[in-house]
Amino acid sequence: MSSTPSTDTANDLLVERQGAVMRITLNRPQRRNALTDDVLLRLGAAVREANADRSVRVIVLTGAGDKAFCAGADLTPGDTPFKPDFTRMQLPLADLARAVHDCQVPIIGRINGVCMAGGLGLFGLCDMAIAVEEARFGMPEVKIGIFPMQILTILRDLIPPRFLNQMCLTGQPIDSKTAFSLGLLNKVVPAAELDTAVEALVADVLAVSPLAVRRGKYAMHAVEAMSFHEMMAFTESNISAMIQTEDAREGLAAFNGKRPPVWTGR
Repeated sequence: MSSTPSTDTANDLLVERQGAVMRITLNRPQRRNALTDDVLLRLGAAVREANADRSVRVIVLTGAGDKAFCAGADLTPGDTPFKPDFTRMQLPLADLARAVHDCQVPIIGRINGVCMAGGLGLFGLCDMAIAVEEARFGMPEVKIGIFPMQILTILRDLIPPRFLNQMCLTGQPIDSKTAFSLGLLNKVVPAAELDTAVEALVADVLAVSPLAVRRGKYAMHAVEAMSFHEMMAFTESNISAMIQTEDAREGLAAFNGKRPPVWTGR
C-alpha cells in the first residue's frame, strides 16, 4: 500500500494518506503535543479535505511520542489559542469543531497518553477512541483561572453530568479505566497493543459500505436537534433512499450469494 506523507511548514502537524486512511498526527512531543492556532487551523483544513475526498474512508487522529495525545493549548507566549484577537469572529478550535461536525468520515482517536483541556476536546470530536492504560483525561483549566468553555459544547453529551461537573469544577483528571466505564472509550489496551487495536478498528470500518457510513454519520448529526417525530420522518425518508443505492444492492446480493461484498461507495 502506497504512502505519501505531507507535513506543514513547521512540521507541527503531520498528514499522511495510506490508501483510504488519512492519519493526522500532532507532532509537538517536546510540548506534549500542545495546540497552537496554526495547528488547529491546519487540523480543520485536513478534516475538510478528507470530507471532500470520497476516497478517504477513515481518519486516525493521534499525538507523536508515547507521553501525550495532547496536553491542551500551548500556554507559552507566542501563537497560543489564548492570545486575544478581537478582530476574529470565530476561534480556531470552534472552527475545527464545526468542520468535524460537518464531516461524514469516521474519526478514530488513537490516545497514546495524556489527554487534557483542548486535547480532551479533540478526543471528544472523535467518533471512536482507543487509549493506552496510562492515559489520563482531564479539564484542568480552573487551576489556571479559566474554564473549559468551548469544549463543554463537545463534551456535554459524552460525559455523565456528575462526572462532567467534577472534572470541570475541580480540574482533577480521570484514568483510562474510569473513562472506559463512562463509555468514553471503545477499548483500553497496553501501550504495546495500541497500534494493533487501532488497525483492527480501522479494518472494521473499511470492511463495510463507505456510502452507508458517510450517509449514516450525516444522519446521526442531522437528527441531534430534532424532535421525535422530526427524527422519524427524516430517517424513514433516508432509509428509502439508501435502499436504492449501488452499495445497498451489492450488500443484499453478497448476503444472498454468501460472498464478500465489493463496495463502490455509490
